[in-house]
Amino acid sequence: MWILRDLNKKIAIVTLISTLFFVGCSDHSKVVFPNKGYQNVKWSKEEMAKEIAIKHISKNEYSSTDIIRLKGSEPPHFHDYHNLAVTMLSGESVIHFKDHETILEKGDVLFIPKGVYHWAENIDSDGSVVFAIFSPAYNGKDMRISR
Repeated sequence: MWILRDLNKKIAIVTLISTLFFVGCSDHSKVVFPNKGYQNVKWSKEEMAKEIAIKHISKNEYSSTDIIRLKGSEPPHFHDYHNLAVTMLSGESVIHFKDHETILEKGDVLFIPKGVYHWAENIDSDGSVVFAIFSPAYNGKDMRISR
């Protein structure tokens, strides 16, 4: 069990360092993978109308990546089993924690360890878009809503 915990910590650290490297080496928002490049993601009318729209990019046993567009706000919640690293690609959002909040702008990086109470609130008229990395891979079920 301690080996898995140690491995998850290493994966989270590598994920964060990779995200920071990505932001530090780019003057514009582009997400690039070996087989595809994502720049200026096109959102459908249906996706634009949603409070939260998600484009799943990749997934393996260690992590999953998504591009997420936030129009409004998500409910306050926890991820009990997943670490989350986010790079703000466009827009502006307030990230709320239990005892404080901070504003994220294009190029900012956020790391949320598993078990941390949080939620995002878009404050940009055009919505906010982030590149999100969950570690381990997110299954869509580890979101414990809390008020």
